[in-house]
Amino acid sequence: MITVTISINGSPIYTRTAVRVKTARVGPMELNLYGLDDGGQIEHRGSEGAVKLAIKMLNTIHEVGVKEED
Repeated sequence: MITVTISINGSPIYTRTAVRVKTARVGPMELNLYGLDDGGQIEHRGSEGAVKLAIKMLNTIHEVGVKEED
């Protein structure tokens, strides 16, 4: 399980948690499927590391009142 939290002045404002639900080998590459706490799913290559996984997780958060970029 991985949890990513954004805090301001020590107070959490966003948290996203994911659990690896499936791992598949595609040639030499390992592809993982993660289930998110909001019911969504993301794919992640293990060789990309935890920081890229955390960024993918944070990209699934939709802030209320903030316009999405095109």
